[in-house]
Amino acid sequence: MQLTTKTTTALWGAGGVAWVANGALGLDAVAGTGGFYVTEAIWIGVHALVLGGLVGLDRLGVTGDSRWGKAGLRLAIFGRIVFLAAEGVAIAVANDEVPLLPLAAVTTGLGMLAAGAAILRAGRLAGWPRYVPITVGGYPFIFMFPVLAVTGERPDLAVTGWGLTFVGVAVALWTAATREFRPSQSFSRSSG
Repeated sequence: MQLTTKTTTALWGAGGVAWVANGALGLDAVAGTGGFYVTEAIWIGVHALVLGGLVGLDRLGVTGDSRWGKAGLRLAIFGRIVFLAAEGVAIAVANDEVPLLPLAAVTTGLGMLAAGAAILRAGRLAGWPRYVPITVGGYPFIFMFPVLAVTGERPDLAVTGWGLTFVGVAVALWTAATREFRPSQSFSRSSG
C-alpha cells in the first residue's frame, strides 16, 4: 500500500475520530466484561490507524533531512507498536491496567515532540499546519501525565482528548495539500 498524502490524512483522521469515540464510550468499561473486550478490540484498530498515519508521515518526508526528526517519528512508531502489544496483553489478562500503556504513551509523545520540532524546522508544511504535529507529542505531557501524577487515576477525559490532536494532524495535512507549500521530493501536491 502506497502511503500518499490522502491516505496518510485519512489514517490520521479516522484514527483521531475513532480514538475520541472509543475513549468517550469505552474507557470506563468494567474489566473482564463484554464491553471491555469490545473496547479493547477497537483500541487495537485505532492504534493501527495511528500507526499507519505515523508511517505515512515518515514516508512523506515532512521532517526533512533531520536525523533526529526521523528518529523521533520512528520512536513514535515504536510507541504505537507498544500500544498494540499492550492492548493484546490487556485482553489476555482481562484488565487494562497494563504497565505497557504508559510506556507507549511516553514513547509516542517523546517521538512526536522530536518529529514535530523537525517538522517546524524543515518548513515543508507552511503556515499553521506545521505547528500541529508537535501537539501530538506535547499533549500527554501537558494534559495526561500531570493529572495521573496528581490523582493517581487514569485521566479518561484527557486520554480521550489526545485523539483531537490526531484529527488536527489530518486537517493540517489536508490543508497543506490543498494550498501552496514548499514541496519536497517525497512530499508534494502530486503525492496525494
